[in-house]
Amino acid sequence: MATLALDSNQTQSPLKIRINRRGWAVLVGIPVFALTVAAAFFFSMFASDARASSELPTGVETVDVTVIPGDTVWSLAKEYAQGYDVTSAVSHISELNSLQGSEIHVGDSLSIPVLAG
Repeated sequence: MATLALDSNQTQSPLKIRINRRGWAVLVGIPVFALTVAAAFFFSMFASDARASSELPTGVETVDVTVIPGDTVWSLAKEYAQGYDVTSAVSHISELNSLQGSEIHVGDSLSIPVLAG
């Protein structure tokens, strides 16, 4: 059995940690990188030219029409979409109402684009 004798006069010196070049690079590099990313983020937030608009967006003005017997998309476009080319009005009506083809049914409610003014 081994016995260890302690000298009461001996003071304990604090442990010294040695850091090599790679350790210094990690110890200093990570905080510097994090601060750089944070500074770039905050700078880009305040230097941006993008501004929020205080006005409500204006969309296409529409009129809602209920389909009656004898109505077709073409006749509705011709009647209500004044100022539009009828062919483009038909495609706008189909797109706005998610129509598959030109088939509509009595009682359907369609949104038809109209020119403002």
